[in-house]
Amino acid sequence: MSALSIQPTYPIFTETDGQPLENGYIWIGATNLDPQVNPINVYFDAALTILAPQPIRTLGGYPSRNGTPARLYVNSDYSIRVQNNKGSLVYSAPAATERYNGSVVVFGESNATGDGIQVLFPLASEPASIYINGVYQNKNTYSYGIGGVLFSEAPPITSVIEFLV
Repeated sequence: MSALSIQPTYPIFTETDGQPLENGYIWIGATNLDPQVNPINVYFDAALTILAPQPIRTLGGYPSRNGTPARLYVNSDYSIRVQNNKGSLVYSAPAATERYNGSVVVFGESNATGDGIQVLFPLASEPASIYINGVYQNKNTYSYGIGGVLFSEAPPITSVIEFLV
């Protein structure tokens, strides 16, 4: 029997403080172009038949379709802009290419394994969020600087660290 990876059913978008993005805006557009001015088709289904009107709104941090969490699908690379309910920028990426089964989930992902000692993990860009063994890490448990991500204490031995950038 093969192992199956447990993944979140729906992508979650967070505020800059790590809290779920409530009533936020998600814009998906052409790569390296302003997604608000150059939107591309985004869909609520993997068959690419149910068009998601932009901006896509969030409910409790999840992209929302008729008040229900939804997955988002594209058929190309994309740019993304996420704004809070006041229209302030939460984060953006000019060229997002990462997909999880073809759905928009995160800008990119980098994984590491904890050894119980290492506290500094080299990372080229600041992560939007970090998970250790699938558990979200509050931003007060780490910092980002020139060397990468510095944890206040070493992640446990054999823990899976996911940096979502």
